[in-house]
Amino acid sequence: MIIQILMVVFILFLLALAYNLWSHLDKKFLIYSPGENKRLQNTMKFTAILLVVISIVGVLILLFGSKEANFITLILGSITAASFSIYLGNIRG
Repeated sequence: MIIQILMVVFILFLLALAYNLWSHLDKKFLIYSPGENKRLQNTMKFTAILLVVISIVGVLILLFGSKEANFITLILGSITAASFSIYLGNIRG
């Protein structure tokens, strides 16, 4: 039972991150201006869409999969968020 609750929290976190990325496509994001940097803007769009897809897969796994299958959502969501963070860290101002 606790695994399901924690997975719901993780999926909500992924959706919140996706919403934050999508809503800042034309606004300042942290110290960056995605409107001026099309590569960053496209990366933000791609990451947001990918996080939503991972969240949908996570909900399906949560409803129909085994407890062990939840690792798929955890790994994919973590790798996606970490990859975007690494990309942000390597942007040259």
